[in-house]
Amino acid sequence: MNLSDYIDGERVILSLSSQDKDSAIREMVSFLDGKNALSDAESALKALFEREKLGSTGVGEEIAIPHAKLAIDDLVMLMAFSEGLPFQSADGKDVKILFLVLAPEKQMNLHLKTLAKISRLVKATDFRDRVLGAKSAQEVCLILREEEQKL
Repeated sequence: MNLSDYIDGERVILSLSSQDKDSAIREMVSFLDGKNALSDAESALKALFEREKLGSTGVGEEIAIPHAKLAIDDLVMLMAFSEGLPFQSADGKDVKILFLVLAPEKQMNLHLKTLAKISRLVKATDFRDRVLGAKSAQEVCLILREEEQKL
């Protein structure tokens, strides 16, 4: 399973306009809905906000991974970037890179593997530093593929 199988140039937002966590989640879900990637955007929003109530998905080092399980057949992912978004992260830093992950509720293993893969990617490679300098969605995807190969 590669993240780059789910994140292509159509699943990257180079600059979120949102200024807070809830608005950013809404903006990302709306973006996916506009690409016809979701059958029920309201259910996705509800599930993501319910997950955030359990604790922020801001994992530190300027990374957030808002995620939820839904009644869908396959993984839906998106990457988005911000100049710095308050996200109540573990380390108190604003978030610059977001991975939105919606996983099929009947495939718990896929959900966990995806979260683990993102964590390894941002901790064990130069992904974070490289991708923050990317100028296009295509460049983001190229960096993602290159850094995934190092794992």
